Amino acid sequence: MPKIACLWVPELSLVAALRAEPQLCGGPLAVVQAGADLGGRAHVLGATPAAEGVGPGQTLAEARALCPGLAVRQSSPERERAAAQAAREAALAVSPRVEEAAPGLVYVDASGLSSLFGDDRAVARELVAAAERVGVRVAVGLAASKSVARLAARAAATDLALEATSHGVGGGAFRVVGLEEQREFLAALPLHELELPDELHQSLRRFGLYTLGEVAVLPPGPLSARLGPEAALLSRLARGEDTSALQPRLEPDRFEEGEELEWDASSAEPLLFVWKALLDRLAQRLLARGLMAREVCLQLRLADASWDERTLDLAAPTREVPALLQLLRLSIEGRPPPAGVRAVRLAAVPVREVLEQMPLFGPRGASPTQLAAAVARLSALAGPHRVGSPRAPDRWAPFAAECGKFVPPPPPRVSPPPAGELQLAARALRPPRTAEVRCDEVGAPLLVIGEGALGGRVVASAGPWRTVAEWWTEGPIALDAWDLELAGGLLIRAARELHTGEWRIEAVYD
Repeated sequence: MPKIACLWVPELSLVAALRAEPQLCGGPLAVVQAGADLGGRAHVLGATPAAEGVGPGQTLAEARALCPGLAVRQSSPERERAAAQAAREAALAVSPRVEEAAPGLVYVDASGLSSLFGDDRAVARELVAAAERVGVRVAVGLAASKSVARLAARAAATDLALEATSHGVGGGAFRVVGLEEQREFLAALPLHELELPDELHQSLRRFGLYTLGEVAVLPPGPLSARLGPEAALLSRLARGEDTSALQPRLEPDRFEEGEELEWDASSAEPLLFVWKALLDRLAQRLLARGLMAREVCLQLRLADASWDERTLDLAAPTREVPALLQLLRLSIEGRPPPAGVRAVRLAAVPVREVLEQMPLFGPRGASPTQLAAAVARLSALAGPHRVGSPRAPDRWAPFAAECGKFVPPPPPRVSPPPAGELQLAARALRPPRTAEVRCDEVGAPLLVIGEGALGGRVVASAGPWRTVAEWWTEGPIALDAWDLELAGGLLIRAARELHTGEWRIEAVYD
């Protein structure tokens, strides 16, 4: 028997506002329509229990007359978008098959979850807890079909509370409707609690029908003939006949948080407070799913209605808020936006957190998570393009290297060199050191005059090895390289530019 859970966020505008400012849960608060030109004509979308007498549909002027100490927040599409996405992620943390029917309304395939969480009540309780871990208060219904689960979630909404948590807002509730009690549950539901068209609702009242149980006893054919196809759907719902299948959607590839500003921010300082709150919520959502951010996208909506978009390609995956905040600051200070900022949106491209078993024997190394956090801090201090892993570019220049994206090194597997074989390692000097080299009549080096200890009489030499390459670029390469042993035992690699005749010391052999 299939089992479907419905995860619903009632009063999404209110929950989104309290998720960003949970300290307002205990006070009188109303969320109204956005728009500075509406003034007292703005309609209330949701209110906290402390705002006595204030409810959805009232104008702001009416609400303030009923509750003089009322705090007001305008609805924020960015906050609501992020709260709805967080609710979907909470469902994905419990089951891999979910369907988002509308913002804040998610259906979950609960079949087979009893082996992980327990009975149906334990599954519903886990969905409530998963939503509260990302700062969202939800009502959860669990039944044998989508429509009954949706009605069970509406019934659970009457038991909702409003509690401030460390991650946002809590106080969720759930209702489980077993197959054996489905008929009794549906029969007791009043029609005015359903989302019916006004015309259909009035027609049913004229016929003296007030509950789903009274609709269920009527023959569906004559009912649909008199009241239309919507009445036929209602009749099927009253009998618990729902054949609509769950349509799972792909998991989003980005985690987003956003915020509208009440003023035009023209410097980095006021944006830091907004970014800190957004990054805290993003990090909590990533932590709840066992993910890390491998890339952060920053979108700024400017005063001229244009968007300033930039991407932070992180040196290593992380969810360290201080390091990400510093990288955002460096990005804004390096390239300030051309106009004032009115809205901010942060998006994190997730990647699975790497978990690795520590060795039982031998020295203990840093875990991949700790290593990624350390690299992120270094990147924030030195700049994202100065931290990474060295790699050899596709070039012909000797000792050419560049800094690529950080990749944790593999475990060292060093085999001892064969007996009697001498192995040398060349330590490249970056940048190469300039030197004066005196040569004999055939061009072989005799004396090196360099910086500090990088100089002396040449006692042995090998070369030259000529390299002529990259002549098709603006920086062609044409040089002769020599390996030189200086008096005192120092081994160096020296090269002479063919075009200029200048010498430089490129490496020292260890």
